[in-house]
Formats: sequence, C-alpha cells, structure tokens
Amino acid sequence: MSYGIEILNNSDRIVIDLNYANFGFLSTTLSTATPGSSYPGLAGTVTSDLIIARANTSSNGVVGRNISLGSWVTTQGEAASSIRYYAIRRFDSLNPPTASGYGFAVYNTSSNVIFTSNIAKNFEIVTVGTFNSSVSNTNNIAFPSSTTWYPNFDKYYCAVNPTIIFTYIFSGVLAIRTVGYRYLWANSTHGRIIVESNLRQGTSPIQKLNLDFHYMILKELT
Repeated sequence: MSYGIEILNNSDRIVIDLNYANFGFLSTTLSTATPGSSYPGLAGTVTSDLIIARANTSSNGVVGRNISLGSWVTTQGEAASSIRYYAIRRFDSLNPPTASGYGFAVYNTSSNVIFTSNIAKNFEIVTVGTFNSSVSNTNNIAFPSSTTWYPNFDKYYCAVNPTIIFTYIFSGVLAIRTVGYRYLWANSTHGRIIVESNLRQGTSPIQKLNLDFHYMILKELT
C-alpha cells in the first residue's frame, strides 16, 4: 500500500491494512436454520455476506444450501436436522458505530471503522483448500482425518457460500448432488467434517464431480 498503516503477523499475512477491511458480524447472536428453510434467513443479509455454519450438537448430516430452491439443504438432501450460523460482512460495508472502550481501532478516509480489536467473536481458519473429486479420484476428504475427531466440535464452522446441493431424478431414482459439508458427531463433544463433491443415490456415491469446491473450515475462539 502507498500510505497508512499495515500490520503483518508472524506468517507474513496481513492483519490490518487500510485497503483490506476486517470482518464483523451482522449479528453476534447465533442464528438457527432447519432443513429447507429460507437461506440464509437472517434479516438484513445480502449476497456478498459470508455465511458460516455448523450442524447443531449431535445433529448428523449435510450443511449447505440448495441453490435451486434458495434454501438450506432439505431433508431429501440428507440435511442436518438443525443448523446454527453467523452472517459476516466486511467492516467497510457494515459501517459499525464509532469504536469505544479499550483496544485499537483503524478508520478509513470516510471515517468508517475498518478494524477494531474490540469485537465480540473471534474465529481462526483451520483449513482452506480446493477439492475436485474427479481430479483427486476420491468422493470426499475428512477433517481432521478419517480416523480422528475434533474436540469441542461445536466450535467448528464451515463457509457455506461455495456449497451447491440439490436433488433430482436420475435414471428413475432420486439422486443427491452434494458439493458441501457433512457433519459427523462421535458423541456430544467430538466430531469430524466431511468435505464432499459427488452424486449419490441412497447412501452410495455413484459419480464423482469435475467441479472445484473451494472449502473453508473455521474454529470459534471466543
């Protein structure tokens, strides 16, 4: 950047930059969605908002959006019975009120807050990548792995925006096209996330998809 302040972390990633606003929450209250309900559902959301979601405790199933219905994934799409989510927006579009209290705040030339250390929620990115089941020749990948589990699993969210899930009749049988996340709870505290990209009939994948799924998994810190 040509002028102003820029702060990098120890991995040389930008933490604060006048040209790159931080993100804030449209609401710090955790919202709830059910299978087939309007996506995302929280009043005031816009298309550019980042929606991060997880399956509710002990609710196994798919988390994602049905693009043809404009809804959360339906029960036919093997949806988790209850989904919890937040809507996130860039600070320079959120236009939060003047920062107050203790901490550090950065304003842009329009006097809008683009960064503040005084926020109610903090998340870290656990993993991010691109999955193409046809290229990788596998129907899914598991996090943290196919044999281990995340502790405190109710802290793990996924970015819903890139997901594409819908159902249709394929060769006379109901098929589920899933480009999304499947939450599997081992118990009330541990679980894993399956990143999927396939066409399924019943419980069996029948076709891999030559489609790039840009997935992201995040962990709530506070």
